[in-house]
Amino acid sequence: MIEIENSNMAKLIELIDSIKDMRHIIQAYFKKQLKNNDLGITVEMLEVLMVLSRTSKINQKEIADRVRKNKANLTPIIHKLSLKGLLHRKEDPKDRRNNIISLTEKGKKLCSDYNRNFEEFYANFLKDVDIENMNKTILMFKTIGQQVSKLD
Repeated sequence: MIEIENSNMAKLIELIDSIKDMRHIIQAYFKKQLKNNDLGITVEMLEVLMVLSRTSKINQKEIADRVRKNKANLTPIIHKLSLKGLLHRKEDPKDRRNNIISLTEKGKKLCSDYNRNFEEFYANFLKDVDIENMNKTILMFKTIGQQVSKLD
C-alpha cells in the first residue's frame, strides 16, 4: 500500500471516500423508498425513468450517458420498464440500430408521484446545508473531474 505523506492527498482520499459514502447512503434511502412503495422497480430503473421525465423523447445512448451505464447494460433495464408499461421504445427512423425512448402515461404518473418523494428528500437535506458551501463544493467536484479527465 502507498504511504500517504502529503496531507492534501490524504484529504482528497477522505473526500472521495465521503462521496462514495454519501452515494451509498442516498441509494440506500431510495432503495428503501422503492421497497416501501412496492413499485417493483429498482434504483437503476428509477434513474432511467427520471431522465425520461426531464425530456420528451431521447435515444438509448443518451440515457446511458446520463445514468453512466453502457448501452448494453441499459438494454435489459429498458426492456423491463417496457414490460411494466412505463416506457415506449420506437425505432429511430434516422438510425435503425437506435431506439427512441419515451414515457407512457403510466410512467409519467409514476415519475410525478416519485418527484414528490424527491422534493421531500431534498427539502430535508437542504435544511442544514449552506447553499454557498454547496455551490463551492459543486465547483470543486467539477474541477477535480476535469483534472481526472485530463489524465485519460
